[in-house]
Amino acid sequence: MLQNRQVYCFIPARGGSKGVKNKNRLLISKKPLVEHSIESAKKIRYIDEIFVSTDDNQIKKIALKNNVTVIDRKKELSNDSTNILDVFKHMIDKIQVRDFIIIIFFPTAPIRNIKKISNAFRLYDENTDCVISIVKSKIRPAWLFVEKNGSLKFWKKGKPESNRQQQKENYYYLTGTTIITSSEFLRKQKHVFIGGKIKGFIVDEINGIDIDTKLDFKICKLLMEQL
Repeated sequence: MLQNRQVYCFIPARGGSKGVKNKNRLLISKKPLVEHSIESAKKIRYIDEIFVSTDDNQIKKIALKNNVTVIDRKKELSNDSTNILDVFKHMIDKIQVRDFIIIIFFPTAPIRNIKKISNAFRLYDENTDCVISIVKSKIRPAWLFVEKNGSLKFWKKGKPESNRQQQKENYYYLTGTTIITSSEFLRKQKHVFIGGKIKGFIVDEINGIDIDTKLDFKICKLLMEQL
């Protein structure tokens, strides 16, 4: 519990996946990815209850074995084109509690620093809509390209930044490690589940790894089995 509100952990874990087949069920250290997220959630004292949203019977069995609540996901919310915001809204509707704090764990980002995540709750206050885990980017936006009509163009308009200009600002990218928000905020969102007044807490590249490809999985498996 935090700020006199219940804290619920949302773990979205559908059965199918586009890049890596059945990735939420892939084993690392003899445990499926979704189970690693469940175990992380159980270590955080603020979390009152854990919910797994899935359309997959095997994932459902894994969740129930770990004594967490399963929310059966509808077929129309279980394909590659599904907006994850709709999944979270479906979970909120099923819980039927007026307002609560949500911490989102994506199973594809299984390496978590529990102490950092617990401390991140301190950033979440009445003036904040979302607290997100971020990694400092090595790539500067000025040196990103997009392809148009068979040729490359700078993604960011204007002249590329000099090394001195690049040092003035830090750039970060979002990871699926942790997102803290509220049911009230998500209900109001129309397109994306992150927005409003955002704060971030920095994690290193290891804690920020997201599994989108087979190579990502191999790297993550190697790292986790050596930790």
